[in-house]
Amino acid sequence: MDGDKSELWLITGASSGIGAAVVQAARASGARVLALDVDDQAGFALADQTGAVFQHCDVSSQADWQDVATTLAELGSPTHIHLNAGIQIAPPDASLQEYRFDAFDLERYRRMMGVNVDGVVFGLQTLVPLLQPGAAIVVTASLAGITPYSVDPLYAMSKHAVVGLVRSLGSALAKRQIRINAICPGGVDTDIIPQAQRTDDAVFMSPEHVAQEVIHLMGVTETGKSWAKVAESKPVFIIPAPGDKDRG
Repeated sequence: MDGDKSELWLITGASSGIGAAVVQAARASGARVLALDVDDQAGFALADQTGAVFQHCDVSSQADWQDVATTLAELGSPTHIHLNAGIQIAPPDASLQEYRFDAFDLERYRRMMGVNVDGVVFGLQTLVPLLQPGAAIVVTASLAGITPYSVDPLYAMSKHAVVGLVRSLGSALAKRQIRINAICPGGVDTDIIPQAQRTDDAVFMSPEHVAQEVIHLMGVTETGKSWAKVAESKPVFIIPAPGDKDRG
């Protein structure tokens, strides 16, 4: 791969939505990119289009993460990590009734928690030991990770967990000069949005716009923070955690 070999971006959920937009932006800047996803067809198409390296990775699988570590042994240590993969409790064509807590389905629950929570935990367990000082991590959480989201309470729970992890790891990673932050966007026009929420008055941010905010957060000096993104017309801003002595 050509480009600036001093930068290596690793992006999960990279085949579509925010992840694909970050892949495109990072490649446009000349950085090398390792794109990870379970959607091989879209992932290889994106790699052909951008020059990224695509690898199949189910982020809920520790074995797949070990395969990623093997790949990184050849590519080098990532300088920018975007842990972006995420799903809601039901497929987008399901009725809103299926997103409710009382419509609990164990298989769907395990899969969502595997992607949204295990995917971040396993990713950090695999990648953090490989990082050099100056590396930056951005985790895609959600506005549902800092506010109530009655449409999909279990999705909200998973994103609250991610926010709590990022906030709690900030100080420990800072000792190694590694930054970690969470971006918490509101509605983004991606494939996980329930079709029933796509009403005439619904307004969604574009993945490309949110991707630019992700790139911005890669360069901030703050760490362990949750950054809300509520609309394209408003910049990201920190939602301070209670008890956080460094409130940004």
